[in-house]
Amino acid sequence: MKQPLRQRFRLLTTMQVLLLAATLAALAATLFRSELLALPLLFAALALVQVGLLIHSVQRHVDTLEDFFAAINYEDFTRRFVEDDVDGELRQAFNRILGRFQDARAERDLQAGYLDTVVRHVPVPFFAARADGSLSLSNNPARRLTGLPALRHMKDLAALDPQLPEALATIPAGQQRLLRSRLRDVPVELRVAVAEIRLEGQVERLYSVENLSGELTARESAAWRDLIRVLTHEIMNTLTPVTSLAKTTEALLDDPTATEDIRQAVQTIGRRSDGLMRFVAHYRELLKVPEPELAMVSLRPLLDGVLRLQATALASTTVSCEVQPDTLSVNADARLIEQVLINLLRNALEAMVHSISPELRLTAHMDFGRTVVTLEDNGCGIDPQTLEQVFIPFFTTKREGSGIGLSISRQIMTAHGGELVLEPLRSGTRAKLIFR
Repeated sequence: MKQPLRQRFRLLTTMQVLLLAATLAALAATLFRSELLALPLLFAALALVQVGLLIHSVQRHVDTLEDFFAAINYEDFTRRFVEDDVDGELRQAFNRILGRFQDARAERDLQAGYLDTVVRHVPVPFFAARADGSLSLSNNPARRLTGLPALRHMKDLAALDPQLPEALATIPAGQQRLLRSRLRDVPVELRVAVAEIRLEGQVERLYSVENLSGELTARESAAWRDLIRVLTHEIMNTLTPVTSLAKTTEALLDDPTATEDIRQAVQTIGRRSDGLMRFVAHYRELLKVPEPELAMVSLRPLLDGVLRLQATALASTTVSCEVQPDTLSVNADARLIEQVLINLLRNALEAMVHSISPELRLTAHMDFGRTVVTLEDNGCGIDPQTLEQVFIPFFTTKREGSGIGLSISRQIMTAHGGELVLEPLRSGTRAKLIFR
């Protein structure tokens, strides 16, 4: 079995030094004996040979090390050293190390090529900007979105909208923002998400851009159709009987004995008109959702406070409230979130009105970086067809409902940058307030 490289090198060097020392000692001894005058010359020659061999051995190893470090420095991982009997183990170790470097670089290049292909062909427009504004990467969808085949610098975007480069630069890392801009003289609404990475000591900003204009237009049109349908239904329910009663009253005016009938008709018209006025007032209320005044709000006191406010209505309901961790907080407007929770509690209580043992479960927890407040009931639940319409303004399944509670609640959560989600359960409904 071969000795370890370090031991072999140490043994070889030691043997050469000992042989040199012995040669010098013999040379010194012969200098005092006149009859052996030729021996000093012989020993001197041997000493010179030993010194030369030692220098050659050390220089050989030094040369090998220099070649190895040069290959590493210039990333010439294809370099290979010829193995021999003198320092073959050293060269074999260097060849093994260079082979591993070569395999690692090949794998790195393969991954880099794969990621570059993915980024350039991912359907979302994407580009990366250095600190000086130059772009290290822009994929094909980004060029198609902007219409700029030579997109090399953030300043190039000024050709589309002079304010766009500055607007992109002001978006904090780790956040996303909706921007109104123009692309090729067409107004658009862009959702831009920004992240930052550090490469070789340099910070780069990564931008992903989505053009929401088409999607928003389609959703807006659908929302307007739904709203107009509900408004038409409510207004017609009021105006149809009012119109009919007005015509009947006009016919009764010539009959002196129909005073009581006329009075009742006028009263009915008044009641229906008051109902229409309340409907218009609700509509105005829907349009006046205030902007949230954000502050850090501890959820435990907030949820306990809402339950205390509804204590009378919840008297016959089994209620549980759990917050994990107990110090969990959100950046929100406490007054508006309280309003949302009260709306959801009232809906849950109405859904459980016929339950034998009504139960309400209120929880708050973290979910993959999001704060989620959940309200579950064991009421009658929501059928899938109704679930698709509950957030439409003025849509209601209740006889005395206004149909704006859930719509306002969703608007409040949207203003907080979050979501309000309803999920049907096997028995009951789950409402989620999701804070991002």
